[in-house]
Amino acid sequence: MAEVLVSPQFQVVTHVQTGAKIGRIYFPALFLAEFYSSVIKWLQRQEIHFSEQDFKKYGDGSFRLYFRTAKSPEIEYFELIAIVKNLHNSYS
Repeated sequence: MAEVLVSPQFQVVTHVQTGAKIGRIYFPALFLAEFYSSVIKWLQRQEIHFSEQDFKKYGDGSFRLYFRTAKSPEIEYFELIAIVKNLHNSYS
């Protein structure tokens, strides 16, 4: 049986020739069902840069995104987690 992912999967990818670092996040459908508005809020931040080619949507509603940022990709990923936690805490 396949594992069902419920939280984003994050990875930093380093370009072999240039050394440029980009972030890659896979957003599972179950995570998006609960935190869609938080993800949209994060994606709209001016610090996050991506194009249509950096985005891949899957049939189950999940998607993968490659993004660039002036800060480190890890910092921006932790910003996403902070946004999600703040939203979750406001519902509690």
